[in-house]
Amino acid sequence: LSGAGAMALLFAQGGIRCELAFTDGDTLPADVEVAQLGGSAREILARERLALNLLAHLSGIATLTALVVERARVANPAVKILATRKTTPGLRELEKQAVVDGGGDTHRMRLDDAFLVKDNHLRLCSSVTEAVRSARAAQPELELLVEADTLEQALEAAKAGADRVLLDNFPVEEAAAAAKALRPLGVAIELSGGLIPENVADYASHGDCLSLGVLTLGASPVNFGLHVD
Repeated sequence: LSGAGAMALLFAQGGIRCELAFTDGDTLPADVEVAQLGGSAREILARERLALNLLAHLSGIATLTALVVERARVANPAVKILATRKTTPGLRELEKQAVVDGGGDTHRMRLDDAFLVKDNHLRLCSSVTEAVRSARAAQPELELLVEADTLEQALEAAKAGADRVLLDNFPVEEAAAAAKALRPLGVAIELSGGLIPENVADYASHGDCLSLGVLTLGASPVNFGLHVD
């Protein structure tokens, strides 16, 4: 379940009593009553669709996240499942919270939460090493991540002092080889690109964390309904 807290706030704006039977993050059985509402029928029905859309969408994200976490941790109990910034405009905080409700973690909430050096940034620098040095000089207190398309880039980023190397779109075999080469350098390893629920277990043992845009972009909604008693 996710979005129940937001739904309660939505109804409170209309002076509607909302008694929740569950809290966000709870696992629900089928056909269960999530909340009881009391108050003006007009105010309730005016908010009905928005409330149901929030519950359906956010619970879908939480449910998919829980599935991915379960599959990944079979292979690596310590692996973290991360949401990305691929969120619906205006809904980032709610969608990121839905991932947390499902057992995942956020990546960055905003651009200035950490440095993430990507391929487009590297094209504006002379080298990976120069990009890392430039970022460190600008704000040394921020975590510094470097996205690598090749093992050579990943090794250079680790040796330059990146906190985390993000292996982007690496096939499983290449991710395994890259992880083996990076581990002695003491850098954290993140895997991203092409990760879906069906293959997270294959990747999980090769990284400290997996980031999946599909959590917020591809989750199917969970069915909720509102009925007058």
